[in-house]
Amino acid sequence: MRDATNDTNHNEQKQLQRERDGAELSPVDKYLREFEASTEEMTVLLQDFKKICFLNKDVAFPGISFMAYIDNQTGEVRREEGQLDWVIPNFARDYLYEFKDYDICRVLVRRCRPDVLNRGGKPYKNRFHIVQVLESNMSDPRLEAIREEYLKPVSIRDGAGTFNLDRKYNLFEGKIDWLGASKEVSLDKDKDSDTAQKALETLHLLLKNVKDWDRTLRTYAAEELTALANEWRQANTRRITKKSFANRISLNNISIDNRGSFEAVFKDDDMFYGHWVVVYGDGSGQLKRATIED
Repeated sequence: MRDATNDTNHNEQKQLQRERDGAELSPVDKYLREFEASTEEMTVLLQDFKKICFLNKDVAFPGISFMAYIDNQTGEVRREEGQLDWVIPNFARDYLYEFKDYDICRVLVRRCRPDVLNRGGKPYKNRFHIVQVLESNMSDPRLEAIREEYLKPVSIRDGAGTFNLDRKYNLFEGKIDWLGASKEVSLDKDKDSDTAQKALETLHLLLKNVKDWDRTLRTYAAEELTALANEWRQANTRRITKKSFANRISLNNISIDNRGSFEAVFKDDDMFYGHWVVVYGDGSGQLKRATIED
């Protein structure tokens, strides 16, 4: 009969050895160990190609999202989002692969191992490492139908205005009337549908008593930031009061996320040398903080 204590000790020793081995690996080798050794082919419908990557010294780890794929072994179409990653050992602003937005590609990949966890402590879903791009600019009626539906223009026509969906950033953009002036507004898209329900609720909350909200936002920013404005003030210039601060800033735009929290962005009238004054609040109308931002 096996000794359970010995088994536990043996497993702990193996784990410690794996950690020691990992500590000695290069960033490239550590990354590659996150994926299965076997390869498979898949055909993917890409999303837009954002040239963003994680850097570790001279090593880059770019990626691109896809919105659907075909399992080339079974021929099954799966309308599931995922990520294609790759590694560039000596990165010099050359991304190795130059994808086109919403292209259909056939790729040879290695699947992420199930024991590799994301930041939330869960296994990755549909994460793959690109071994080779076998074909691009492909035609496949099934994926093309998904692409056509995805790229179809979507608008929200509401009492506050008309807001058009920008798929690239997953938000609706439009303009509202704010005390007689046209102001830009962005509304985060809801996660599972082409709507912006929570964001619209907050927008209507702000517009219901727009005169009071304009005064409230200005007053709050002045309470939080007037002292800082005086620290930035040039010598031999008049001291800034809370009243003058509130009168000087002017609303530029409002952004509302899909939980209903908002950011009201004001021009600073050069009190902070062109930085934005930003007031943050939640969907219930509670103001949280005011900052200056680039």
